[in-house]
Amino acid sequence: MKQHGDEMEYLLPENLDISTVLDSTNLYQHWLTSDGSLAIDASNVKRVDAAGLQALTALFASAKSNQVTIRLLHPTELLVESITTLGLNNQLDIHH
Repeated sequence: MKQHGDEMEYLLPENLDISTVLDSTNLYQHWLTSDGSLAIDASNVKRVDAAGLQALTALFASAKSNQVTIRLLHPTELLVESITTLGLNNQLDIHH
């Protein structure tokens, strides 16, 4: 976690898959308690599946419904391809 002004930056784990979805969901809920906007660094993601993307999409939806600005920073090529394949580009605000 890093703080840049009113923006909190968090690092996604290497694995965004069904084996980590419960831990990730709990982690994401904690992130949503932060004040200010959220920047999610996705530069370490090496493994992803639909369950992991569903949890990440839920994080973005929850943030947006609570008027919290959220961005996905430095996504790996694998993560971008997965997001595109599942048609989630509009739900996730990606910044390369």
